[in-house]
Amino acid sequence: MSDRSRRRFAEIVRREPVDLAAACHLLAAEADASADTQDPAVTFDLLDTLAARARPRLAARAGTAPRFPRVEHGSSTGPQPAVGTGGAAAQAGSGGDPVGRLGEVGRFGSLTPRSAAEALHEALGLDAGFGGSEEDYTDLRSSLLPDVLRRRRGLPILLSVVWLEVARRLGVAAYPVGLPGHVIVAVGTPEDYVLVDPYDAGRLLTIHDAAAKVRAAGAAFNRSQLAPMEPHDVLARILGNVRVLGARTDAPRTRLWAVELSLLLPHHPTNLRRERGELRVRLGDFLGGARDLTAFADTVAAVEPTAAAAARQAAAAARARLN
Repeated sequence: MSDRSRRRFAEIVRREPVDLAAACHLLAAEADASADTQDPAVTFDLLDTLAARARPRLAARAGTAPRFPRVEHGSSTGPQPAVGTGGAAAQAGSGGDPVGRLGEVGRFGSLTPRSAAEALHEALGLDAGFGGSEEDYTDLRSSLLPDVLRRRRGLPILLSVVWLEVARRLGVAAYPVGLPGHVIVAVGTPEDYVLVDPYDAGRLLTIHDAAAKVRAAGAAFNRSQLAPMEPHDVLARILGNVRVLGARTDAPRTRLWAVELSLLLPHHPTNLRRERGELRVRLGDFLGGARDLTAFADTVAAVEPTAAAAARQAAAAARARLN
């Protein structure tokens, strides 16, 4: 990713509401510098096409085939409907589109959450074939939105992003639910929703199903885990998955760009600075790594003196390698 792209990523994630599709597209550009990945229009056109193909499914459940008004989106920096809010149906098509045209926007807010979820399950899960498998957890492409759209395979969180973006284009309220170990989607509002699992082709879930997934991840279930997930948390979790995969496959450069993008998010753990420092040192940037390690030590010295001392020692060792 170029410096300009990173500045754009930083701008997007610090603006409210966060443009999740644009941020995920720029994230993918770190791993793949191909022309398609660099051109956001390709990603947005694929999402538009999925929405267009899903539209008849929803229209059939609405009982009529409504005429969809043409909505012009001329601004590249205008407002966008928020993901994960109950007002997505009312907001769709109401302002400029920061990532390009959305084309014709259908409003299906009158559908019940179950009807909308079933229609999207048929369109995205059964017809388009979006889903996941165990093999996707070892493939970096499963965390990159352009690749997920092309392959129609991915991790639960990226498949959930696809569902959210298609739902938004159709005026269907939906939001991400960050269960421990597994992200799903709630179609509807926090007051009236149906849970679906995009990783399992959008199969509808009961509360008991969701609870079973949480327990399978080794955690206790409580209903607070069904609250809407904030876009920043979605991005942090995607980048966390990339960092874990990079560590597992011994790919320090992959880990490094994931850490650096994580540091651009408005809120991030302090230990990311230490992780970046260690990765920089490993990749030969001894001075940059030492700066990161020292900055981490300065931040945590009062509360984690042992960790701070270890970081200062590592920084000194890195500087010594410059001699």
